[in-house]
Parts: sequence; structure tokens; C-alpha cells
Amino acid sequence: MARDSRRALTGDLLRYGLALAGPIGSAGAQFLLSLVLLRQVDPAGFGRFSFLLIASQLGSAIWSALFWAPLPLVLSAPRGAGTLDPARTMLSANLCGVLLALAPFALVARGVGESWSAAALFAAFAALALLRGFARALGYARARQRRVSGSDLLYSVALLAGTALLFGGVVRGTAGAYGVFLVATVAGLAAFGPGALAEQITAFSIAHLADYRRVWRAHGRWSLLGVMTSEATVNAHAYLVTGFLGAGAFAPLAAAAILIRPITVVFNALTEFERARIARALGADDFAEARRAVRLFRTILLLSWLATGIATIALLWFDPRLIYPPQYHRHTLAIGAALWMVTALFRVMRVPEGTLLQAGGAFRPLALASLWSAFVSVAAVAGLLLVAAPLWSILGVALGDAVCAALILRAARLWYGRAAAPALSPAS
Repeated sequence: MARDSRRALTGDLLRYGLALAGPIGSAGAQFLLSLVLLRQVDPAGFGRFSFLLIASQLGSAIWSALFWAPLPLVLSAPRGAGTLDPARTMLSANLCGVLLALAPFALVARGVGESWSAAALFAAFAALALLRGFARALGYARARQRRVSGSDLLYSVALLAGTALLFGGVVRGTAGAYGVFLVATVAGLAAFGPGALAEQITAFSIAHLADYRRVWRAHGRWSLLGVMTSEATVNAHAYLVTGFLGAGAFAPLAAAAILIRPITVVFNALTEFERARIARALGADDFAEARRAVRLFRTILLLSWLATGIATIALLWFDPRLIYPPQYHRHTLAIGAALWMVTALFRVMRVPEGTLLQAGGAFRPLALASLWSAFVSVAAVAGLLLVAAPLWSILGVALGDAVCAALILRAARLWYGRAAAPALSPAS
């Protein structure tokens, strides 16, 4: 029994390593690109760049709600006679959405002050990132993890090569950075092979697009509400500070957030991996395995949080100039990093249970938890901006995340108790 447990744990850790290798590599490359750009542009330019990355992440969050999170549930659900192919339904809706997303991305980039050429590059990158994200989610849902890892690897290599060009001055500024992201995203898509792209295009049909209404009614509407309110909780500071005070005022907050990027990478990478894994366990009524996955997930997140905290303290203690130019002061960075680490801890506590609820299709309690936390976060950030420096608005984000964590933990405990009781009872 002990040997079986060790073998299972070893297998889990190997899968975690494979799931994390690509995202960590791509995040490391993105981290280096951000550092190069931090020294190449003024704070307003870095603020625009950081804000637009958040806008791109908002697009990814919306896509996660509409497509990536429901995908394992849709593909694993029993199909009745006459039911349309669920994969084609999701592929059709995804392609339509990606095409519609191009214009809003370009307008947001133009709205914060980027040139039309930079806005076009950003919009192309952000839209193709949604296409690649769907391909990754489909790869996980079909248990093709090596394809996903290969895509992450190619994306990382291309991003590193582009960062070298940015460092050498071959490309410059925010437009150059968006161009680097665009090329890297295309490389990541190419790793899935021509068959994946052909499937995305040829699978489209009006009938399957209309069939997406079934997915929307079952999962999408609550998932989307959860994502939008989560976005208000997590990034209220970005929208309010940039909207009222400008991109330059947002730059110090974004600069401090660079220090906790490693834990954010772990969140994003393992959430996608675990969501598909837990969905398969729940589909097989193996609630004990699902609960074990949640516990291991939290352990990995806590260890990642501790490692990130130690690295941040070491950098700020010895010399922040190893990363930051002189206009970013040690005191400001220390306060920002401390506030972001507190915020990240609340996310460590809620992400595993939130992933369990997503995998089980329980999007409504997730949405309600996010709704309440959004009220708290937006109100707290707005209030802090009236009485304190913009940096302290991060505290409002932390308060919203604390509320969200408490409500999700409670909702997950209640949902798991109801769902698992029949399967775990002696009579079953």
C-alpha cells in the first residue's frame, strides 16, 4: 500500500513537472522581456504595456469561462442520439469569438495611447493567444499533454529569441514587444500541427455555432459572470488607476507585480492541468481521487508561494537595481511586493477549491462568490485611491480576494459533501 502511494505521488509530481515546464519557460521568457522593456521605455510606456497585458489576460479569462473550463465537461458528457458533435460546437464558437475579439483589443490599445501600428500588433497577438489557449485546453481535455508542452516550449524559445532582438535594439519599444509576442504565439500554435489548425477552421458550421447555446445555458453564463466579477476583484486597481490617473501612475504597481509573477504562472498552468484531471475523476465518480488532487494542488501552490517570497526578499534586501532602473525606489517596491504577496496567499487558499467547482460544473456558487468579492474590491480600491497613494490600492484587491477565498472554501465544502455522499456511502 505504501509503495503504491509513493508510486502514485511520484507519478503526480512527474505530471506536475511536465505541466509546469512549458508555462514556467514561457513565463521566464516573458519576465525577461518585461525587464528589457522596463529599462527601454519610460514609466508611462511600461504602464501601457502592463495594462494591455492585463487586457489580454482578461480576454483569456473570458475564454476560459466560455470555452476552456466547460470543455472537459462537454466532451466527457454522454451523447444522446441526434446530438451534435460537442467538439465541433466548441470549435465553431471559439473561432467566431476570436474573430470578433480583434476589434475590441485594437481599440483598447489605441485608447490607452498606443499608435495604430502597435495597436494592430497587440490585437493580432491577443486574438491568436485565445486561439492557442483553446488548443491547449483541447489538448488537455483529450489527454494530449505532450502537444501542450511542445507548444509551450516553442512559444518560450521564440519569446526568448525575440527578447534578445529587443535587448539588442533590433526591435524597440512597446510595438516591438507586441510583435515579439505575436511571433511567439504563432510558433506556439504551429506546435499543434497543421491538423489542429485545419480542424479549427473546417469544423466551423452555423448549426454547431447555434448549438453552443446549450453549453451557454448549462455552464457559460454562470462561468462568465464568475470571470467578470473575478476580474473586478483581481484587477480593479489596474482599471481604476489607469482610467483616472493614467498609465504612468499604474507603472509602479505593475513593476512590483513582476516580483510575484512566478506564483501567478503556477496558478495558471496548474489550474488548466488540474481542471481536466479532476473533471475526469469526477466523471468516473472517484471523489476520493478528486479530493486528493485538490490537497496536492494546494501543497504545490503553498511551496511555490514560499519560494517566490524568499526570492523577492533576497532581491529587495541585496539590490533591486539588478532588475529595476533607478526611478523605481526600493521602499515603493517593498510595499508593493508585500501587498502582492498577501494577495497571492489568499489566491493560494481559494484556487484549488475553485478548480474543483469548475471541474464539477458548479459555476453558480463560483460566480456568486466572485460577485460579492468584486463589490468589496472595487469599493475598497476606489476608497483607497481617494485617501492614499495609488500603490495602496493593492490592499483593496487583497480584501476582495480574502472575501472570495472564504466564500469559495465554504461553497466547495458544501458542494463536495452533496456530490460525494452517494458515491462514498457504504450502500453504493
